[in-house]
Amino acid sequence: MTKKAVNSILTIVIASVWVVNGLYCKILGAVPRHEHIVAEILGSPHAKLIIVAIGFSEVALAVWFPSCFYV
Repeated sequence: MTKKAVNSILTIVIASVWVVNGLYCKILGAVPRHEHIVAEILGSPHAKLIIVAIGFSEVALAVWFPSCFYV
């Protein structure tokens, strides 16, 4: 397997972890533990909003990372 193929596979794997954690765990709320942790640290009134914002950020990272657009 070439170095380019290995890099492509690893990039897809890393991006898919961000998609699962951001979309499934945080935006869709499948893992309530994340919201409980944020509520305990920052306060419960805005925990859901913060978790959804973090989820969208992780999904954005999953889209940005494979694009190879680095500043």
